[in-house]
Amino acid sequence: MKTVGEFYREKVLSLPKRALSKKELPNDSGEIKIQRDLFGWKFYAGKNVIECRSEEEARYLKIFADLGVTEVFIPKDDAHLNSILPELERLKTRADEILNSYLETILDRKIKERLRHEVYMEILK
Repeated sequence: MKTVGEFYREKVLSLPKRALSKKELPNDSGEIKIQRDLFGWKFYAGKNVIECRSEEEARYLKIFADLGVTEVFIPKDDAHLNSILPELERLKTRADEILNSYLETILDRKIKERLRHEVYMEILK
């Protein structure tokens, strides 16, 4: 099974620099949600708001915010973003399922979150 990091390097970072845009994600994001308003899509991470050009871009950012990434490159081409997003979401969901099955036995919330963060950083390598 391919990791999120391998997929990201293969499908996103392999694109030319001019085909990518860089977004800064908040460190301590709190609750993460995506909402559509009158002017487009917004990605909320705690009290931070990031304007997005599409729902797909917001979903893409959500994946990386969940993983604890603070800086991510996004394909500028919406067609390419739409083509890679389902596989990226599937990889993230599968990693969550595997990780959660192991974390069920850990009762301390702080230890569980620290371990989750360390594993996510490892799968992003």
